[in-house]
Parts: sequence; C-alpha cells; structure tokens
Amino acid sequence: MKDLIYKHETIDDIQMKFMDKDIELWKEEISIIRVEILFFKRMLTSSVFKVLIFNQQKKEDLIKDLIKVKEINESYYNQLVDFLNKLDMIKECDDVQCETFYLNNHTKFRKEIESHFSAYRYYKKNVILFFDSYLEDKI
Repeated sequence: MKDLIYKHETIDDIQMKFMDKDIELWKEEISIIRVEILFFKRMLTSSVFKVLIFNQQKKEDLIKDLIKVKEINESYYNQLVDFLNKLDMIKECDDVQCETFYLNNHTKFRKEIESHFSAYRYYKKNVILFFDSYLEDKI
C-alpha cells in the first residue's frame, strides 16, 4: 500500500511523500474547480433559466465573481506549475538548510492555496443556494 510509512524510510522520504500527496490533491482540486466554473458559467448564462424570475443583480454579481474566481484559480494553477518546477531542485539539496527552505515554501504555498480553496467553496455555496432557492419554488 503506497500511503503507508515503512520502517526503512527516512524522515526526508516521509516528508516528500506528504508533499507529493498534497500536490496531487491540489492538482485535482484545481482541475475540479475548472470544470465547476465552466458549469456555473453555463448555468448562470443559460437560456433554460431565463423563464425563472431571478434577482438579476445577484445573478450579475455571481457572474462577475465567477470571472474573478476563474482568474484566481488559473493564477494558482500557474503558481502550482512554477512551484513544482522549483520543487524538483530539492533533490539537489545537500544540507538541512536547503531542505528546510523547500519545506517552508511548501508550507507557505499550502496555506495560500488552501485559503483559495476555502474561498472558492464559499463562492460555490452561494451559487448553489442561488439556484436552489429558485428551483425549490418551481417544484
């Protein structure tokens, strides 16, 4: 099983394993957000929902926010790619100070990207609640 920690692994091996796991989760999350953004855009601009009487200002605000969210998500995607390219250099480290530099960068990036994911979940909740309130009226 890949996720287990084995007796023969060094602390460096274990740290890299956790870092790799974080990175895979971040890639997946960014990818999912991309798909959801496309879906939300289609929903918010779809002619299917033109028959419903929406709070037009709320809808326009959600569309504006969607554009910002998309830009921010793409920025984090680019930052992640850059981070991955720089992270490859950890293999060249010969001392603890060098490794600590990369581990600190990882920790800082984790805090930033997870803050983005949290902000996105808040936006996503608002879109879902917006549609839910109108769908409930029509059922």
